[in-house]
Amino acid sequence: MNEDGKRLALVVGASGYIGTNLVEFLRAEGHPVRAVSRNLEVLAGRDWDDVELCRADVLQPDSLDVVLQDVDTAYYLVHSMAAGRGFPELDAQAARNFAGAAARHRLRRIVYLGGLTPKDPRSKHLQSRRQTGDILREGRVPVTELRAGMIIGPGSAAWEVIRDLVNHLPVMVTPRWVSSRSTPIALSNLVHYRAAVPDHAETAGQIYDVAGPDVVTYGEIMRRYGRLVGREPVIIPVPVLTPRLSSYWLRFVT
Repeated sequence: MNEDGKRLALVVGASGYIGTNLVEFLRAEGHPVRAVSRNLEVLAGRDWDDVELCRADVLQPDSLDVVLQDVDTAYYLVHSMAAGRGFPELDAQAARNFAGAAARHRLRRIVYLGGLTPKDPRSKHLQSRRQTGDILREGRVPVTELRAGMIIGPGSAAWEVIRDLVNHLPVMVTPRWVSSRSTPIALSNLVHYRAAVPDHAETAGQIYDVAGPDVVTYGEIMRRYGRLVGREPVIIPVPVLTPRLSSYWLRFVT
């Protein structure tokens, strides 16, 4: 706890997109912050002179005890998609390790960022996000889960794909996902929500879907961005464009 009475916050996965922005927000609000990543060199490059930087790996339980000392609230921002096909098992084990360590150190709250999901998600990524939240809730520390869809802000992978497509292609042949609906949320709003929920006792044990006010397709997001930058992209959806072909096309363009 610092001189203003604000308790120590732990950001696990601080080197990632949301983690980096969350640390910046907590710093600006005057919270003492301990930032954790497997790659300490990345954190050292952030120039966070007032943040305690630590190395830990949620897949190595022994590394968690040191970073959880004296922590009040932990923001859990870990996923293992880069590991390939086995990432759901890694995510599940990581969540079990962290829930156990958090209980040993008697944290007051865990705040977890999941994804907006339908009742029966087909995506392994969304299935894993949901499972991670379930495992964290099985522990003894109360969890608040925020579920978000597309995030609008610099550094968001989905947003940068849309930006690159509109900036580079006046005419684009697109897969079916451009007709999918989304409820995008601004990065600034999401970070504010994440930082604020531990201050409200009634949020303990709750799951919240967080989104902006608009329900729009990805195609409409492209058109709105195009208007902002003076472009009018022609979007031609092609139903036969498979996810694999779509991934090759996106990699080529972006």
